[in-house]
Amino acid sequence: MRKNKSFVSENLKYLLILTSLLFAVLGSFLVSSYNVLKNEILASSASFLEIYSNEFSNSIVDMDGLLKSIVTREEDLAKIKSDNESTRVLASISLDNYMKDNIIRNKVADVIVVYDSNYKINIDAISSGFDYKKKNMLRDFTSKAIENKDIGNFEWNFLTLGNEIYMYKMFLTDSRVIASYIRTSQLLKSLSTEDNAKRSIVLVDKSGMIGKLWGNETKDIKVGANINNIQAKDYFSIKKTIVKGQLTIYCFTSRNSIFQQIHTSMNVVAVTVCLTVFFVLFILYYTKKEIAKPMQLMVRDMEKIKGGEYEKRIDDNFKTKEFQLLKETTNQMVDEIVGLKIQAYEKRILLQEMELKSIRMQLKPHYFLNALTTISSLSGQNKNGQIKIFIDALSKNVRYMFRAGFHTVPINEEIKHVENYFEMQDLKYPNCIFYLIDIPKELKEWKIPQMLIHTFVENEYKHAVSIDVTLTILIKISKQVYKEEEMLLIEIEDDGKGYPKEVLNYMNGLTERTNEKGSRIGLWGLKRMMEIMYDRNDLVFLKNIEPHGCLNRIYVPKNAKHELLEETARVNFKDV
Repeated sequence: MRKNKSFVSENLKYLLILTSLLFAVLGSFLVSSYNVLKNEILASSASFLEIYSNEFSNSIVDMDGLLKSIVTREEDLAKIKSDNESTRVLASISLDNYMKDNIIRNKVADVIVVYDSNYKINIDAISSGFDYKKKNMLRDFTSKAIENKDIGNFEWNFLTLGNEIYMYKMFLTDSRVIASYIRTSQLLKSLSTEDNAKRSIVLVDKSGMIGKLWGNETKDIKVGANINNIQAKDYFSIKKTIVKGQLTIYCFTSRNSIFQQIHTSMNVVAVTVCLTVFFVLFILYYTKKEIAKPMQLMVRDMEKIKGGEYEKRIDDNFKTKEFQLLKETTNQMVDEIVGLKIQAYEKRILLQEMELKSIRMQLKPHYFLNALTTISSLSGQNKNGQIKIFIDALSKNVRYMFRAGFHTVPINEEIKHVENYFEMQDLKYPNCIFYLIDIPKELKEWKIPQMLIHTFVENEYKHAVSIDVTLTILIKISKQVYKEEEMLLIEIEDDGKGYPKEVLNYMNGLTERTNEKGSRIGLWGLKRMMEIMYDRNDLVFLKNIEPHGCLNRIYVPKNAKHELLEETARVNFKDV
């Protein structure tokens, strides 16, 4: 049967779907707007970076040309190594004049230094206005460059001396250094940074050191800092290589600047969508409070009534007249239905009691017919003494059995009756049965339906016992958790020929019983008895085992739901 859907759940589900769609629209709009603005910022940054990189590349070409022009003065460079002092002096003067001439004409470097270690010759040229003290510091750094393994030959690097950062490049040999220096503060000084907004354009060397910054300075983007320490999540960034493996120029733009790019139309759309989302959330809240919650309260009380709490009524106060009317109408209908249900329930109980008594009447004649068959068999064998013993044992069983109604007894009492039954049947089938009963002491007071174990044992004698083969019967009692409930488990196992397939199918609930007459009437009555007394049909299981035999498993809950009062019949057994 198809399960009906909840009205409340369905409405809340559709409202949630609508809210989710609106959030999706808002999210898509925000993501799309963010990407558009981001691309605008990156495109603008790329334009700025292109301007700076092109200008700086031109400056690099000029500085390289100046350095190379000095390197190509091979005659003067060779003469400053001459053994003749006059030759060295003249060559130094010539080289000095050439360097000063070039630095004044090209205006691309602050200091040019030539140092030769053979005769400690140190020649330099400086641009106008450059500090002589700083020049001497650069001379000293140049003279030590031959021994400094960290300096790469013909590579651009940054150098920090005092409070000034220099970009330099050196031509190194075993005994000579030719170096060109320029203050990074003078690089592209003519370019205006007023239009850079929140952009930071930085020049870094191969180590990541920031040697020059154009534009916005932040706490982690500053001259002398390392680019690897910049918090990348705070900026949009692009880069361009100036000299491969030596100099790279970056453009960083604060992510916060994206809010400055938001257009008025975007704001209007965003506010409208947000208001729509908030209104839908309000509808969702109102629906949950004024419809879903009252409905849940009513359903909760109605489920309690359905579960058997017939005195329960819907007693919550509702603000809307529709729910108030529904409450009053429902309570009135429940009063009428409960009255009718009580009448029907009383009739049902009466019918169940009649059915139980009917089953009981089927069990008892069945038992006595088997007993009379046994007495007849012993009589035919002229075993009068054994007949007397059998009748004494039978009288004990009759006293146990003749208690009107279906009720429970301690399992210990049932076991005593079963053992007495084994002794009684041993007279009919001598040495044909070997039985073993295992019952823990702490379970002896657990109550089970009367004649439960006896019915299975009696069935063994009727269908499994043979005078040619000894039948082994094992009865084991234990406590198990079955379907999250603590129960008594009774296992009755034998090594006989097992059950027919149709008996197994019926007893295990796979098929319906089509014929209530004939064989196995005791098992049928027992199954029905368990269903009625405990109001469930999953307590009795039968199966055949390999190589032969059967195993009966009976689960007994702690308390029976339907149990008839016990009435002991007064029978004078002396007349038997």
